[in-house]
Amino acid sequence: MSSHPELQSQPEREPKSAQPPPCEEAADNGGEVGRTYPGGLQLGIILVSLCLCLFLCGLDQTVITTAVPIITNEFHALDDVGWYTAAYLLTTSTFQIAYGKLYTTLSVKVIFLVAMAIFEIGSIICAAAPNSTALIVGRAVAGLGAAGMFPGGTLILVHSAPLERRPGLLGIMTGMFGVASLAGPFIGGVFADKATWRWCFIINVPLGVITAAVIVFFVKTPVDPAYAQWSFKRKVAYAKLPEILLLVAALICLVLALQWGGAIYPWSDGRVVALLVVFSVLTLAFIGLQTFLPSSRTVPTTIINNRDIWFGGLFAACSSGAMFVAVTYLPIYFQAVKGATALLSGLNVMPLILGFLVMSIAAGILTHITGYYNPSMFLCSIFSSVGAGLISTFAVDTPSHQWIGYQVLLGIGIGFGLQQPLIIAQTVLAPADVPFGVAMTNMLQMLGGAVFVAVSQNVFQNELAAGIPAAIPGFDTAKLLNGGVTDFDAIFTPDQIPIVLPIYSQVLDSVFQIAAGLCAATIIGALGSGWHSVKQGKTAEASSED
Repeated sequence: MSSHPELQSQPEREPKSAQPPPCEEAADNGGEVGRTYPGGLQLGIILVSLCLCLFLCGLDQTVITTAVPIITNEFHALDDVGWYTAAYLLTTSTFQIAYGKLYTTLSVKVIFLVAMAIFEIGSIICAAAPNSTALIVGRAVAGLGAAGMFPGGTLILVHSAPLERRPGLLGIMTGMFGVASLAGPFIGGVFADKATWRWCFIINVPLGVITAAVIVFFVKTPVDPAYAQWSFKRKVAYAKLPEILLLVAALICLVLALQWGGAIYPWSDGRVVALLVVFSVLTLAFIGLQTFLPSSRTVPTTIINNRDIWFGGLFAACSSGAMFVAVTYLPIYFQAVKGATALLSGLNVMPLILGFLVMSIAAGILTHITGYYNPSMFLCSIFSSVGAGLISTFAVDTPSHQWIGYQVLLGIGIGFGLQQPLIIAQTVLAPADVPFGVAMTNMLQMLGGAVFVAVSQNVFQNELAAGIPAAIPGFDTAKLLNGGVTDFDAIFTPDQIPIVLPIYSQVLDSVFQIAAGLCAATIIGALGSGWHSVKQGKTAEASSED
């Protein structure tokens, strides 16, 4: 318990003025005793608004995947393939902590709407990007906004439904995320082939306006009374933005080093070494602040000491990393190796997204029935490992029934595990720690995607740069790196294309092996997470430290 009265954790509650009828009274779930929640039509409207938000987030994560090869052809930037995803995920992940703090002290609704506005600004920058660098900047800005949207939606649900009902409702929300993810590659392919890839980002504007309007008029989220009397300046200072920026700078250095090392520059190059050194120094500085300066501590002690949060975070990072690697590079396989159009490649990755969609809903139902999130985590490890391992065997002549079935297995596995770390945070933490715990889990989830997409891009570039010159003596590697992913006519002669297709396939198999390794590693998080029933209430003490 903090020695400062204003920082002491309070049970999660709503002022009577913020309790609209009709309502439901929560079961005896620890810190939730006596809380009331909206019911009936009002809860339905809130759920629809949250589903719209998740649809927007899901669409933005996958709508670009099938357009990336065409974008690289236009901008002649094969070496930027990973950055279109990594820049988005990097800001999405690192600012989760700041949003967790802001959601704790300020109105969840207001911060959520601000996050949406930033997301829309980033989308507009992407839509108007004149070059690859501007597109990457826009993706980073959009990620900064998206960082607050998923945890904000989860926290609005926390204010709207009792704990025992949340797994099922969260399953519906995650399912909507899956619907958007399912439609994203198809929509992106349609835009890229029939109009322009820029519509992948323009579409976010009208959807965002509709979502914001619903949130404004139908969602109510009171500020925690423990922080209601704080000044705005104090609430913002509580977010520890300088410390967060220190972490952001460290991770940017890491991702740059992972992108450049061995691909653009040798690992021994001074620039790569300097990036790794700066990353290490900044990371140690961040850890030092958390350890020796409690006033600058970003992560609450109760969360630092909670084993379940860290194992759940490891599980989230590995499963999410595998998903993002697969979603980023499968369209490249279909367009570069199979010769599919952007539209057709969008259809080809739907088995993966469909498996994810169905099982994310089923996992919520399973958790609600059993009361435990652990079974779904084990099923995730099993199915995803098998599916990703089989995908890493793709070849030029892989028949359709195989690449469809293997994707379904991977999608089923990821779907089983996606929401479970979020349920862990809501189950094992005291109510006052839930906002930060959810944000922390989301951070680790997105960070896994950012780091391992960067690693995958490094492997992709390295092996292509080594494999093609070995098969075609005298080939100019710079011509490959300065071209597009599928711009074969500009890079190769007609008689060279049959030679390079198997090389592309083998290189992509190496990338998919990274996804398989990550899926296998999820078993560590599954085994380390304790068994806590969502039907028996919180297991953590109702206390929190700054």
